[in-house]
Amino acid sequence: MGQRAPAPPNPEMEEKPVNTGEVDKTSTKKRIREGVTFQNKRVFFRQTGNRTTIYTVEGNNRYVCLENLNLERILKSIADRPEQTVWKIDGMFTEFNGENFVLISRSVASPTDYSKKDQNITPKQNKK
Repeated sequence: MGQRAPAPPNPEMEEKPVNTGEVDKTSTKKRIREGVTFQNKRVFFRQTGNRTTIYTVEGNNRYVCLENLNLERILKSIADRPEQTVWKIDGMFTEFNGENFVLISRSVASPTDYSKKDQNITPKQNKK
């Protein structure tokens, strides 16, 4: 088999027309080439049925996640700590049927995004 050219190191989104399946209607959707990797993308997760979708904090883009061990660990963590909303993830984009998917390779919960009730902050008492 032939070898594929390496993915660009800096992911650049390309706008390509995507057929929506409706007659005479085409929408423009940001699609990212297969194999493009990213680091420290700030996202939050939403589950719909048995699929998980990420929404980027910057730009509010939406991508369906491919199931793997990293995603399983994220979902368990979210179940244990539902107030944790923002995550930083590393991963790679894939394409199928004109749609992008994300394969997560690394994830870190953003510690500054925990709710204040979880931060054991005790007020200082004035000494007299």
